[in-house]
Amino acid sequence: MKKYTEQMQQTLLSLLAVNSVQGEPADGAPFGKGTREALDKFLSLAASFGFKTKVVDGMVGWAEIGEGELLGIPFHLDTVPFGEDWSRSPLGEVENGVIYGRGAEDDKGPAVAVLYAIKSLLDEGKLPRRRIRLIAGLNEESGWKCIERYLQTEEVPALSFSPDADFPVIFSEKGVLHVCVSLKKPEEVISFTAGERVNMVADRAVLEVKTLSDAAFSKCLKGGVKVKFIEGGFRLTAEGVSAHGSTPEKGENAVLKILYAVKSSSEFLADLYDYFHQTDGKGLGIDLKDEVSGDLTLNLGRVRTDGDRLLFSLDVRYPAATNEETLLEKLQAVFGADAAITVEGRHLPLYVSPESELVTSLLAAYNEVTGENASPIAIGGATYARAFPNAVAFGPVFPGEESRIHQKDECITVDGLLKCAEIYRAALLKLAF
Repeated sequence: MKKYTEQMQQTLLSLLAVNSVQGEPADGAPFGKGTREALDKFLSLAASFGFKTKVVDGMVGWAEIGEGELLGIPFHLDTVPFGEDWSRSPLGEVENGVIYGRGAEDDKGPAVAVLYAIKSLLDEGKLPRRRIRLIAGLNEESGWKCIERYLQTEEVPALSFSPDADFPVIFSEKGVLHVCVSLKKPEEVISFTAGERVNMVADRAVLEVKTLSDAAFSKCLKGGVKVKFIEGGFRLTAEGVSAHGSTPEKGENAVLKILYAVKSSSEFLADLYDYFHQTDGKGLGIDLKDEVSGDLTLNLGRVRTDGDRLLFSLDVRYPAATNEETLLEKLQAVFGADAAITVEGRHLPLYVSPESELVTSLLAAYNEVTGENASPIAIGGATYARAFPNAVAFGPVFPGEESRIHQKDECITVDGLLKCAEIYRAALLKLAF
């Protein structure tokens, strides 16, 4: 794949240059003009390599080549919001062999690696024994309406892998439950706002309160929470470190920084801290686990004020052996009958046998290229794999690698991009050529 390095880098930079955060609907672009522009760029390049392409209602597109049974490779070209305090451009920049930009790892970089892996095999005159269909979604970060639309009218692959998580290969994914908890706003709270997406650790929070105890004021100053006097009270502002909602322990939640500082000011705020500060859900009595997929994770991603209510958006990643009803019952019991609990999104758990052709082929490809003797893994992330039958996630993050997905300065090294492409090429040789 080395001879394609420069082409891959330039293609990725051209995709990163497109702001494909979901935006206002436009003609032919229900998820915003940026998402459609990214899709058109990708499909145009694929068509120049000999792929047949199709756009489905501006929501999702695909590029296909070959004959026979269908192998699907779903990925997404939309991204989460940029966030603040980048040291490089979120719209693409290269420095010292590192490609920076929102989507570099999640998921534009892997999409480019897969496309060029296929091109390298085609350039050698190899003919696919399975049809290969690259399925490009535009709403993965905000609801999966793109894949829902695809499944309504388009052919469902017999087997699939999604380059949108971790290596070596993921045979099980936790269930995902996005829940909004609506609580009555107490008199002492004026407003509370934090976070951008439920599946991101909140990196900024603002709480306005009418009173502030001396102890809380002192804790704010010591804990890096800014305090400003406002008419009728105090405005508290905190900054944290964002991370993916499936790994909240890797971030620093700005909401929790504020709640920790003001615990002594009110019983309500102290309760909120106790509920949410443990990322295994213990504060809510939902600290569940199983042998296959591990511990439950909890992320408080957003806080909003709506009239006399406070809205808390939670991202819960639960073990495959757990069910949604159990979680909702436990949450209702904790927050009480006056709390309104609404499910805003869900993904059921995924499990594919480690002995299947799909998992064994992908794992063999990974081990051959890396020289490792790795085993398949389970994760908390939600990938397109769970939308399709007989599907798993495969890369691009390597074991032990520090990932900046959903964080500032998201990036992928040029060498890492090349290594991904080599692994995807080896996998495609086993599954499709």
